[in-house]
Amino acid sequence: MAQNMTTSEHGAGFSAAAAAIAASAEEALASGTLDRVSEADIAVALTALGKLYATKVEKSDKIFPPVGQDALTATETAVLVSELLRAADLNVFDLAMWFRRAS
Repeated sequence: MAQNMTTSEHGAGFSAAAAAIAASAEEALASGTLDRVSEADIAVALTALGKLYATKVEKSDKIFPPVGQDALTATETAVLVSELLRAADLNVFDLAMWFRRAS
């Protein structure tokens, strides 16, 4: 079925899915019901979005912000980036090399 979708249908479907994930996350944060969101589901979403972002940046040769300015606090950013680095078995020196690549 996905192969028969037009680009605009796929984009609309992705937008709806992204909005649903964002709304669910915001509701869990606001209501304090974090235990209703599994760690596995968070990992699935982050993995898919991370792969999509990296591939889009590499294929378009255009870097764009993965989140809006001030969308995440410094703590939220540090927690997420630290765990992404650990998961990929990278260190801050590896990160510095990639950071220079983007400029």
